[in-house]
Amino acid sequence: MNVSRHTRVAWPQERFLVEPLQMRRMGKLILFLVGVLMASGFAAAVQAAEEDRPAAKVAGIRQISAKHLTLYTDLPSNGEVDALPDAFDQAFPQWCAYFGVDPQRHAAWHMRGYLMKSREHFQAAGLLSADLPAFATGYARGDQLWLYDQTSVYYRRHLLLHEGTHAFMASLADGMGPPWFAEGMAELLSTHRWEGGKLTLDYFPPSRDEVPKWGRIEIVEHGYAAGRAMSLPKIFAYGAHAHLENEPYGWCWAAAAFLQGHPRYRARFRELHRLAGAPDFTEQVTKVFAQDGDRLQEDWQLFVANLDYGYDFQRMDVEFAAGRPLPDAGAQVAVAADRGWQASGVQLEAGKKYQLRASGRYEVAQEPHVWQCEPGGVTIRYYRGQPLGILLAAVRGGEGEAEGSSGLLKPIVVGLRTTVQPQKAGTLYLRINDSPGSLDDNRGSLNVEITRE
Repeated sequence: MNVSRHTRVAWPQERFLVEPLQMRRMGKLILFLVGVLMASGFAAAVQAAEEDRPAAKVAGIRQISAKHLTLYTDLPSNGEVDALPDAFDQAFPQWCAYFGVDPQRHAAWHMRGYLMKSREHFQAAGLLSADLPAFATGYARGDQLWLYDQTSVYYRRHLLLHEGTHAFMASLADGMGPPWFAEGMAELLSTHRWEGGKLTLDYFPPSRDEVPKWGRIEIVEHGYAAGRAMSLPKIFAYGAHAHLENEPYGWCWAAAAFLQGHPRYRARFRELHRLAGAPDFTEQVTKVFAQDGDRLQEDWQLFVANLDYGYDFQRMDVEFAAGRPLPDAGAQVAVAADRGWQASGVQLEAGKKYQLRASGRYEVAQEPHVWQCEPGGVTIRYYRGQPLGILLAAVRGGEGEAEGSSGLLKPIVVGLRTTVQPQKAGTLYLRINDSPGSLDDNRGSLNVEITRE
């Protein structure tokens, strides 16, 4: 049936006349409520966005975001600065692997960082809390970290990772431990390689050129040369304010790098972070290494004295072995060119004279071409004041050597031939003169004849 617009449908009049009015009123109410909710939601979203981007209100500060880091900076956009949050993201799973943290469980972990060229910009933006302690380069607290811009692209990234390591240890790992451990671990896990946009942490740099302005090895070298070498107990005793100066960072890195890198101590050191929340952390660490006694001290002395870029812990590890009296006929000893100090197996008597005669050819480099060498060394290149590859000797007294200083810290230049007259009895050790970071490309060995004079 066709019904015109004037035809009344047989519906109850109340329903026809009243319900549309109610529906219109309810519709308006619903629209009003939806509008209020949308407006409040939008306002909340805007407020959240403004809270998340307060720097946008201050000229010259911009935001760079990644999964685990939102970085505010007043530095202009460039590839190195803009890649920092990505480097931070790549560090996260490596931190998790080192400290035994489940990355999936803590996938939402996020930090805010403030990379400052001008401190005043960040103060004006309210991004530099008034209650922050004084800091020279960087500082981390809670889920925020601050750092000043650096003159080295490498060191700027290193500093971000350093503070990130602090934040990770404090929030997700077992704790930070005392100052030496907190700073040593932060240095160890921020010293890195960045190549082709890929980050590698826990990295021992092979050359100064890879880590400009880092300077940790130089701190140790200069301290040792000036007679200010730090013992491990002294490093362990650093107080809360020691790191207002730069030098302790070098020594804390050296302690962590040594204990982690040395094959004798590596496995035990890797477990120390599990004790970081203990109030007697350093005492427990002392117990962990108590069985090593003087050996630990002497290994540390040798590391500090020979520290160089690319230090090869495996090849520089010394196998201490007491020698036997020299037979009347003398002895012949082979010395590998690709190792540090090597025990000859010969015990020298105090005050007696011994002739050392060396012979043979070996290689001390492979690039840009093979460098052949004899025990007199290669005089067109020097290392620590002596020709590269020249034969060296030392006399080690034995157990308790580290109570003073190891005899291996006092090398004697042998070359092709020399006379040795030790002041105290000890085992003769031999090696060629080369950097601990360059032993891996050496080949061959030389022969040393030892006779009484």
